[in-house]
Amino acid sequence: MVENSIISLLHKYIEDTENPDNNFWLAFEYEKAGQNAAALSFYLRCAELSKDQNLVYECLLKTWLMVNKTGRRPWYEKQQLLTAITQHPKRPEAYYLLSVLHERNEEWKECYYYASVGLELCDYSLPELRTDIEYPGDFALKLQKAFSSWYVGQRELSNSLWIELSLRKDIKGRFKELVESNISRLDMLIEKVLDVSNKLDIVLQGRYSEYVKATAEYYLKLDFVNRVIISCWVDDKIPTNKNTRISYIQNNYPKVNGTGNRNLQIVSSHKGLQNVTTEYAIKMRNDQRYDHNSMLNMFTFFNENKERVINYENDQTLPKNRILTAGNFYAFPFHPRDHVFWGNTEDLLELFNTPLEEIGIEERVNMKREDYWKYYDCYIRTESYIGSHYCSNFDEKIKKWLLKPEEYLYDNSIKYSEALELSEQLTKKVFKAFPKEGIELEWDKYGWEKYPYDDQYSIHQERWHEDGY
Repeated sequence: MVENSIISLLHKYIEDTENPDNNFWLAFEYEKAGQNAAALSFYLRCAELSKDQNLVYECLLKTWLMVNKTGRRPWYEKQQLLTAITQHPKRPEAYYLLSVLHERNEEWKECYYYASVGLELCDYSLPELRTDIEYPGDFALKLQKAFSSWYVGQRELSNSLWIELSLRKDIKGRFKELVESNISRLDMLIEKVLDVSNKLDIVLQGRYSEYVKATAEYYLKLDFVNRVIISCWVDDKIPTNKNTRISYIQNNYPKVNGTGNRNLQIVSSHKGLQNVTTEYAIKMRNDQRYDHNSMLNMFTFFNENKERVINYENDQTLPKNRILTAGNFYAFPFHPRDHVFWGNTEDLLELFNTPLEEIGIEERVNMKREDYWKYYDCYIRTESYIGSHYCSNFDEKIKKWLLKPEEYLYDNSIKYSEALELSEQLTKKVFKAFPKEGIELEWDKYGWEKYPYDDQYSIHQERWHEDGY
């Protein structure tokens, strides 16, 4: 049967020897027949004749494969794969095969390098190749990076990548066995990250920028992320070529921005959360970014600590879970940090179902934003404003205090200590802080590549899970 196919294709080839398709399919039949040397020559001819970028790329990979089968010649193999990358730098197959080539020789730095570069550059929306070139699927580069990162000394990264891979349902056969064997050697249990059956939507709120778009695309590489919702403003110029997993919500501005732009935060957060389709969600600022390992650590911790520990006074169905935050300020009443709010979508919607401030401190005191710190005794700090309204669902006293914030909730209020005492009891039940260990944050607004935990602890009284919060 194979012989007849070859004869038939040879006739077509003789009729038009310059046709790239004739050369390709003849090469493919020789390959299936195990005549690798003949296949190699016709794949090379196809690559020389064709002007189709994808076809030339596939032929170059096929020449690698034929040489690999007939007798390994590492230098030639590497050159063919590098040539393929030059031909189509956004396809993943050649990066994967190069990484495997170096893995075979225990050249771990090179193995790690090509896996990492491929993950950063590749476009997985490109059409599939015509035939099999021993590329297992879009998980392949991450698997190579997980494997090689262990040998280049990045053990923590390796562990987190294996966990991400274990969450995928499409990895089969020997690759699934490889993932499972590496998970079994970890000191952590994969069950910790499997508690959430559905993926999570992320809301990034604030004015649109290229940094926000890049952050969204970065988070989408995490397997537990469903999609990213960028909740911005009506006058923002959003991209025309849109990633189908990124949604843009363009909101109208509130009448006033509110002190510290709190009204902007409330509106953009709430509108973004209204578009979430998953049971759990993450609301984040648009000027910050957590690395993948941090996100995975928070994912694990949330699944272990999201249990409900308090009821609404007037609604026994809420909250669904505690809301997890990146730290709390214990020196200020009902003050979660606003870096990230991670929780049940219904709870997050209620958190930002907060009344807007009718007049900001700017209008009341005629001041510039950089002078806010001088007037903390004239308004509620923004996070306390949001946090106290949410916590008022759990204690009627707070509702009364919000009617007279100058007595209880402004800095140096007469009854400030009373508010702090209740906050100490209540806040940690409602807003559970993540551990700071294993969580790294870059803050583009301030040019911070790493979060200054020590400064925030000593200067601003920031407290985390390790501190009992």
